[in-house]
Amino acid sequence: MKKPLPNSAKDTFSQNVGLIRRVKNISQEKLAEMANLHRTYVGQIERGDVTPTLDAAERVAQALGLELWEVLQPNFSLDAVVNQHR
Repeated sequence: MKKPLPNSAKDTFSQNVGLIRRVKNISQEKLAEMANLHRTYVGQIERGDVTPTLDAAERVAQALGLELWEVLQPNFSLDAVVNQHR
C-alpha cells in the first residue's frame, strides 16, 4: 500500500490560512483588505485554486499576525493564535 503524499506547501498554506482566519473570526473580505488583496483571491488561496506569490503569502500571514514560516508549518499549532488573544 502506498503512503499518502505529504501536503504541498500550497496545500498547507491554504488550509492554515482558512483555519487561522476562522479561529480569529475574520471574514475573507476583511483579510483581503488587511493584506491589500482582492477578496476573491483570498478565497482562491484558501481553496487551493491558486498558488500565491511569496509577497502575497507574506502579506496574508502578516495580516493574520503571524510570520510566513508559521503559516507554512504542516503541523501548525493554534497555540500561537490563541495566545495572541490573551
